[in-house]
Amino acid sequence: MQFSKIKKQILSFVASSLRPRLDLYATVDRHFHDGESRIWMTLDGEPFFKAEDLRFTQEADRRYALAKARLPQKPERITLEIFQSDWYKTSRELYRQIEHELEQEGWHANYNVQQDLLLYPTLSIEEALTYPHAFIRGFALLDRRVGKRRLERVTCDTPFELTCLKIRLEAEAN
Repeated sequence: MQFSKIKKQILSFVASSLRPRLDLYATVDRHFHDGESRIWMTLDGEPFFKAEDLRFTQEADRRYALAKARLPQKPERITLEIFQSDWYKTSRELYRQIEHELEQEGWHANYNVQQDLLLYPTLSIEEALTYPHAFIRGFALLDRRVGKRRLERVTCDTPFELTCLKIRLEAEAN
């Protein structure tokens, strides 16, 4: 699906008090080796959210390199059996954990956000507010389906969620 269609569909969920002030952008740098891509959101022209593959991956790799010492011994020979080894299973789990920690700290990978943008329209507001991905939970706070009373009771787990909550409460107060 083209980004312009995704954008139109996603922004249709935004509360009316925010709709003219909020915008969503995406770009791909085709001159970059892997076509590095980014997604960002702005409020009144100022960015408040960004998701970048390259920076996210570099930080995840840096943290993985630091934590690699905790892994079991890597098999000497690389064969198909490596996929059943303790090293492989522990390594994959460690990388997933690092990615989750990064998301909790406010780092976002573009590839995850794109998947979330495609998924968001299919979720009920209750599912969106409790979804495991911070982007979906945060964006749900900007959703027109969330009322003022529910906003006052929300607790935030990540910086993005807190930013979205502040934006929405400020918009509803005006």
